[in-house]
Amino acid sequence: MKEKNHYHDSLETKNKDCSTHLLITAPTHFLDDVRDEIENKYKVTYAYGASYSQLEEVVSEIDAWIVDPGANYKIDLNILGLSKKLKILVSPSTGSDHVDLNYLNDESIIFDCLKGKEHIIKEIHASAEFSFALLIAMIRNLVPAAKYASDGFWREKEEELRGIELNAKTVGIIGYGRIGKKMARYCNAFGAKILIYDPYQEKDQDWITQVNTMDELLMVSDINTVHVHLDESTRNLIGHREFGLMKKSSYFLNTARGGVVDEEALIDALENNLIYSAAVDVISGEQEEGISSHPLIQYSKNTKKLLITPHIAGATVDSQYKAFKFALDKVDDFFNL
Repeated sequence: MKEKNHYHDSLETKNKDCSTHLLITAPTHFLDDVRDEIENKYKVTYAYGASYSQLEEVVSEIDAWIVDPGANYKIDLNILGLSKKLKILVSPSTGSDHVDLNYLNDESIIFDCLKGKEHIIKEIHASAEFSFALLIAMIRNLVPAAKYASDGFWREKEEELRGIELNAKTVGIIGYGRIGKKMARYCNAFGAKILIYDPYQEKDQDWITQVNTMDELLMVSDINTVHVHLDESTRNLIGHREFGLMKKSSYFLNTARGGVVDEEALIDALENNLIYSAAVDVISGEQEEGISSHPLIQYSKNTKKLLITPHIAGATVDSQYKAFKFALDKVDDFFNL
């Protein structure tokens, strides 16, 4: 079973005399000024870290909900069905796979998220910065190196930890949106050659080479990195066939969504040396119980070929402030506050 967040709100409701009840399950405990602003406008219940069953007890009277996209539950039909007064639900994230959008649509409940809000998300850098950091950690074996040092080993582990330079390598970027563009700039600054594949975007820099098919990119890139939204057109975008096209010396990075990659195919590619190494910040079924038994996590326990982080790409004070302010502004606009 997943552990609960170390910090959690007390589920205390403030400004009870206000008529508009706002539930906030997104983290705000480090945003004191924002909380003061909220408490001047709404009857507000802070519920970051609350369990699914605890939320079932408070959702019936809420008018609005700013959700936590990183919660260990899905905002599904069952809990939404208890929210008889709910008028608007906002997620401070670009993704929406943690919310039952079909129910919201059927019940005419307004939903919004950061997807498509380019004027806001272009100023949010956390996910791109983390993606680049994870890429460097992968090709330089930073995590096992740190573990060896803490265990008292030093240069005697050098053979296991020898990595590659990013300079002069070919980085293939699948998805040239907000994060893809920033990744291209970061990698270019380190001297890498940049290839992009995106049927909906055009290159905007002379130092980028845009290819017409994903196959072209996969076959020549030293590092393949995925930055696309998850929908039915991108589900299992990278599978057995795609891994088979990659160089055996190549590295693979996914900080988009777990469902973009056929995870069984990823394990097979690593196990059979079809690619050299991989790093992911996302896996399938993140809102499900028993995540410790997930096949990727189990596989990572006994290999240095796979580096996994717990979907923390967007987890900075700066980015979460900007994303939450977007969500709060949407709720304010809806209620004309």
